[in-house]
Amino acid sequence: MKTLVNITTSYFQNYSDTDTPSWRSKGQHTFHIDTDMYNFMYDELRCIDAIKLMLFELSNDHERFEYVSHELVFSTPTKLHEFLFLEKLKKVQSETLINE
Repeated sequence: MKTLVNITTSYFQNYSDTDTPSWRSKGQHTFHIDTDMYNFMYDELRCIDAIKLMLFELSNDHERFEYVSHELVFSTPTKLHEFLFLEKLKKVQSETLINE
């Protein structure tokens, strides 16, 4: 059964030349793979090794990706609407001001 796998990585950029690299963390980057879930269910460690190899091959002298974690996603995420979020944020902010 095909399943989406989210792969979280640390993302680095080189701010120098290739002779004297100066790597700086630039946060996270997420990759996705659609694959058979049984690959991860029965051979997870080799799957992680394969992901790390892919990330190494995607990296170069200017940018680098380092494996952090992965997650099998069995359903489509539910979208939350921004207007509801902003409404709740205003409520929380106003309660915080009252309680201070």
